[in-house]
Amino acid sequence: MKKTIFVISIALLTFITVNLHAIQPAVQPLVINAPKMDCPAFTIYDIPFAKDILIILCPQKPLRGNPWVLAGSFYDMRNSAVLNMTRTELELVKEGFYVIAFGLGNTFGAPDAIVKWDLVYKEMTEKYGMSKRVALMGVSREGLPIARWAANNPGKVSCLYMDRAVCDFKSWPGGKYGVGKGSQNEWKNLITAYNFSSEEEAMSYNQNPIDLAPKLVADKVPILYIAGDQDNIVPFSENGERMKQVYEKLGGTFEVIMSKGEGHWPHGLLDPTPVINFIKKYEL
Repeated sequence: MKKTIFVISIALLTFITVNLHAIQPAVQPLVINAPKMDCPAFTIYDIPFAKDILIILCPQKPLRGNPWVLAGSFYDMRNSAVLNMTRTELELVKEGFYVIAFGLGNTFGAPDAIVKWDLVYKEMTEKYGMSKRVALMGVSREGLPIARWAANNPGKVSCLYMDRAVCDFKSWPGGKYGVGKGSQNEWKNLITAYNFSSEEEAMSYNQNPIDLAPKLVADKVPILYIAGDQDNIVPFSENGERMKQVYEKLGGTFEVIMSKGEGHWPHGLLDPTPVINFIKKYEL
């Protein structure tokens, strides 16, 4: 009899416990009053390549023709200065683009460095079957390699997204035009990276993005340029505005989004929709 009562008690306790769990209210997601970033399902690969790491973000549903974007970095979402660039890259993947990141280090678009992107382009198009035309994106000093590579590779670039980007290294890191303050240490590093024999040789160099703008216009490479109207590191007046003037004079497409009250940071847009639409317009 005692055994029977014990078994019934255990059964009753189990029934009550199960049913108490059943009537518990569903756990509600946290309500966080802050900008969010919905990360789509994607696969990310880190591939040893050219003595470095090639990062490939693969969309769950690639667009027809396998369009892709080559970036100077897979931007660190822990860094508030470039968080919006991460947001942009993930949104591109969500839209069906492949995003390829292969950094060139602190080389300022020097010839010996940008040839590595020749290898990346060949790998992506020949081995992986990606589109023959790629969109390039870069922030700050990355403006130098993306514009220079585009000018050196006619027919291979669909568009450029330049974010507060350097268009003339005499502005940054040179600081030679009077508005931007430049960086003396980085100016020395640039002279070394380009194998210039002197500062005079650097000052006479005529293959900056601003010098190459006519080639980019001739190759029909449109540019979207994001600027901060308070930027005193890479001032718009010394960089993007000068590129814009050349583009407009020659009939090219150069769109500007001016972030009011902002300096050199943060890079990118909180809502990257204008960037996504621009790349879709010219890459697809």
